[in-house]
Amino acid sequence: MKKVFILILAISTLTVASQLEIFSYSGEWAFFENPARLLSMNKQGVMGSYQVFSSGSESLGTFLVGLFQTPAPNIAGVLYLKRSTLTESSYRTTIEYDAAFSPEESLSVGAGVSFTMDQEERKEIDLHGGVSGYLFKDVGFGVSVRDFTLWSQKGTYMGGTYLLKLFYDSSRKNRFSYSLVFDQEVLENRIDFTIGSEQKAGLGVSMLSNTKTKEGAVKISLGFYATVNNVSVGFDTFIISSPVSSDPFSEYYYTQGTGIKFAVRW
Repeated sequence: MKKVFILILAISTLTVASQLEIFSYSGEWAFFENPARLLSMNKQGVMGSYQVFSSGSESLGTFLVGLFQTPAPNIAGVLYLKRSTLTESSYRTTIEYDAAFSPEESLSVGAGVSFTMDQEERKEIDLHGGVSGYLFKDVGFGVSVRDFTLWSQKGTYMGGTYLLKLFYDSSRKNRFSYSLVFDQEVLENRIDFTIGSEQKAGLGVSMLSNTKTKEGAVKISLGFYATVNNVSVGFDTFIISSPVSSDPFSEYYYTQGTGIKFAVRW
């Protein structure tokens, strides 16, 4: 198994078949990592994505469509609808709104709220928030929490997914970043390297660990993202050596995933 992953990593590096906007969530999908990064958008428009995670005979499909807006130079927002389907009888539907503003040039702050309902019509309200900025000219940071449960008919509260990111961004084109991501079950140490401006490519490598069972795994993310005029299209994929989550609605529950993304601006 180790030789297989080394081979995949070598091929990926040679072909440079990965991404910036996709697995490190920049551009129109930045809010999904950190609401504060909504300010990376400079026009209004629509976005969409479809992802499939699979492991053996199990799979999870997620469809998302949203509207992003930039009503003022230092304010941005996004409204989106997401549907995640595990089986025909097991699914979650989420509507979310996030907004961000910039109190100063090198700092942005964002927050959002989402409403989720499952197949049994059990409802849940989650909060999201984050801060992002630059410590120096090309050195930045991001801190965020997503899916912090404010109220739920399932009887589960708190939780959430937490992220700490440090990155070096050369002239806003080439980026190297380190991220620490953790929830109630999984800890992820991730390194991303991305290149390009209008056409972006990169590579992501993660070390995963289940904080309860101490099981570990390796995750490799690949993809590509291109922009022509006001239209962007992206493709990404990942593989994990073994599942490390017990939640079937988490990507860590599966061993591979593939997704496509698009955005149209005006």
